[in-house]
Amino acid sequence: FSPGVFEYDDGASGRRLAAALDETNVVISGSNPVERGRVAQLYVNGLGRVVTAVPSGEPASLTQLNPTVTVPEVRIGGVLAPVQFSGLAPGFVGLYQVNVQVPAGVPTGIQPLVISTGGQTSQTSQIAVR
Repeated sequence: FSPGVFEYDDGASGRRLAAALDETNVVISGSNPVERGRVAQLYVNGLGRVVTAVPSGEPASLTQLNPTVTVPEVRIGGVLAPVQFSGLAPGFVGLYQVNVQVPAGVPTGIQPLVISTGGQTSQTSQIAVR
């Protein structure tokens, strides 16, 4: 295990934010924060084994989800966020997707985000919350 959150430079906030999509598949950004209670699709690596092994260099199935054996813990603004799915991102090679519901108790604005699994914790990333 070696979880890591992919990030990008967000011009709207002037910060590096977690590479994440909202429920309409639009990038979560300073100008499009995720709403509390809604789902954020996070893109990460290092989450370990999946239920069905995929040959190295091959993309994950587009038709059958392939979850991780160990479900990670995600915290947004220090609040535990319920994980709805953790597994290989469909159609991609070596990319994991973690869908989390942003808790109602998370403060608004740019919030810290960390993922932990198998005794390892990612770098602290950031996500915009409304």
